[in-house]
Amino acid sequence: MPIRFCRISVVLVMVVGLGGLLGASDSRMAAPGSMLRQTNYLALLPAEDASREIVLWAEQYSPVYSDLLEFTLIGPDSSVLATGEVALGANVKLTIPPTPEGLHAVELNSGWNACRIDPRTTVAAFVAREALPLHTARAVPRLFFYVPGGLGRFSIWLAAETPREGARIQICGPDRQIVVEEEGDYDQPHAIRVAVPPGAAGAVWSLALLAPRTPGLYLDDVRLWLDSGLPPYLTTRDDWALLFGKRHSR
Repeated sequence: MPIRFCRISVVLVMVVGLGGLLGASDSRMAAPGSMLRQTNYLALLPAEDASREIVLWAEQYSPVYSDLLEFTLIGPDSSVLATGEVALGANVKLTIPPTPEGLHAVELNSGWNACRIDPRTTVAAFVAREALPLHTARAVPRLFFYVPGGLGRFSIWLAAETPREGARIQICGPDRQIVVEEEGDYDQPHAIRVAVPPGAAGAVWSLALLAPRTPGLYLDDVRLWLDSGLPPYLTTRDDWALLFGKRHSR
């Protein structure tokens, strides 16, 4: 039974109560990757020969916010395998159990503070569809996604949180060349429309969110999602995007 990506509400338990699923935190480690806020979902395809471990960081976005990072590990049958909290400035290592096998997910809720994720060698992808957008903060390093064969055009959707917040988006084809670069304030959800050149479908593309060049606009909170013609996954590695994309399209 596949995971149903839906918002769930569970009673959180303290990190120390999760036994072997969690490793000790080490706040001295550097937090990598994109900064996320509010609620996000991470899809996982743990392999038997990999570490089956991811690291979750909780960051204080502003001194006025006290929200901790809450997480829920969801199994392939939509069962809740673990829940917990990560203190601000700390991180935890979350180990995916060997059974059940298949697609797992982690629900991440950092409130108005922020989190980052290091999947290590565990194949992972951020979920980014209209009902469950990726809630980013500040610049987003390059993320990869799969464009199915036969697709002639697609859209990437952006929505900034408040006036004067905006973004510059770069969308690159399989050859890493920029196909579309656009910026705006995106106070209302806006579709970045992309025509797929001949021979560029059935391949991995990428995108990045950068600071706008327009005076008076700055990059902060942006919601991002892929249209329904694309698999709803954004990854930090191109081979992972290919794996998720072909799995979704079959």
